[in-house]
Amino acid sequence: MTHIIHKELSYTVRGALMDVYNKLGPSLPESYYQKAITYALEGRGITCTPEKSYEVIYRNQTIGQYRIDHWLEAGKIILEIKVAPTIMPIHQAQTLSYLKLTGADLAIIANFGTQSLQDKRLPNFFQEKMARFKWQPQPIAENALYPELTNRLFKTLHQVYFSLGTGFIHRVYRQATMVELEHQGLNYEKIHKIPVYYHNHFLGMQATQMIKVENKIIVGVFALKKITEETLQMSMKARLRRLGMKLGILANFYGEQLGVMVVRNE
Repeated sequence: MTHIIHKELSYTVRGALMDVYNKLGPSLPESYYQKAITYALEGRGITCTPEKSYEVIYRNQTIGQYRIDHWLEAGKIILEIKVAPTIMPIHQAQTLSYLKLTGADLAIIANFGTQSLQDKRLPNFFQEKMARFKWQPQPIAENALYPELTNRLFKTLHQVYFSLGTGFIHRVYRQATMVELEHQGLNYEKIHKIPVYYHNHFLGMQATQMIKVENKIIVGVFALKKITEETLQMSMKARLRRLGMKLGILANFYGEQLGVMVVRNE
């Protein structure tokens, strides 16, 4: 017989979620459901910490913070609230990231954006599996610039994604990337501003958050849901021209897989 993690507690939590849904209906702002769920859980005697803040640790360094919608019974369950057309794979991937980093026993995703309440249970099996990061060098075109360094950067970015997963803000992934670059023995420099000229006329300084690696490649790290490849390429090429650099790598940490794009400034 399959063991159901925190069966009775899960049943009580689902009852609270159903009561909130039945009283409020679908598609209200997420903050309304969060407050109502807190009242419903506390009314049922469940210890609940809404919007519990956690530090994100990468290689023993704090690289940022994130918040869990509800932290129940000292980590027996984390509860994530959505108001969406359905529970998407990205929602599950993000919640699994939180499970992995918090060590909670179980996560429940509750979606209040549909005609009936949707909920999804996600047990924490990470400690049992203890998966290790494995890397195979990627094929690089014969005429590619800096092929060895490019592959090392691919490995660095995929290591960060493997360790953290999706669901965090740009700054968290950027900090983790710099920690990993240092761990891999790669020199880097943070770029905060880029000068902008029209012919020889100075127009100002463009704010940016990019990483120059080994004085050869510019790396852009972000987590964006909606952005086109064409827009990304044009933006990166403009920055490469202003910096006098030939090669850039863009890494988008939003999604079920890491998106990596190489941009060359001809």
